[in-house]
Amino acid sequence: GLAVAVLIVVLSVMNGFEYELQQRILGMASHASIHGYDGPLEDWRSLRQRALAQAEVTAAAPFVEGRALAAAGDSAAGVSVRGIDPRLEATVSAVEGFMQSGRLDSLEPGAFRIVIGRGIADALGVGIGDEVVLVLARGMVTPVGIRPRLRTFEVSGVFEAGMYEYDRGLAFVHFDDAALLFGTAGRASGLRL
Repeated sequence: GLAVAVLIVVLSVMNGFEYELQQRILGMASHASIHGYDGPLEDWRSLRQRALAQAEVTAAAPFVEGRALAAAGDSAAGVSVRGIDPRLEATVSAVEGFMQSGRLDSLEPGAFRIVIGRGIADALGVGIGDEVVLVLARGMVTPVGIRPRLRTFEVSGVFEAGMYEYDRGLAFVHFDDAALLFGTAGRASGLRL
């Protein structure tokens, strides 16, 4: 009887662990991604159509990704900024299901809004409606020297995936805003499938 009870407990724990693994880690990550060989994808729209033509691919979403320093007041944190199309992102990840406040579809082109993880929000002491400044390592060359590239974003959402790497290190902005921020001229860093 004791051996059966131990077996049931172990199987229950393993099933729970498998469920959490699928929901939290794989829910935020796409099953596959396509990246440019020597930089951004020049024509991601036609590549997306070709990918969707494959029977095994059910969804594809473009993204622009880069690293930045997020600052608010006297606090700062390094983040990975991912530019997404909220409508398409919902087809390749479960980030909408992890939203604690605000909405992912609040990311609109030209609005310069940002959705951040709970860990970043706590570290910076910000919430919905507050401003976060993103500072890029790659500066702009001006007549008076190199000036850091920065942009102010309004926090429009906070998510909590339950994984430190995502909650403390990932921020979402609209695809067009990220393309402008990182200077990709509308090109995508890759496609998430």
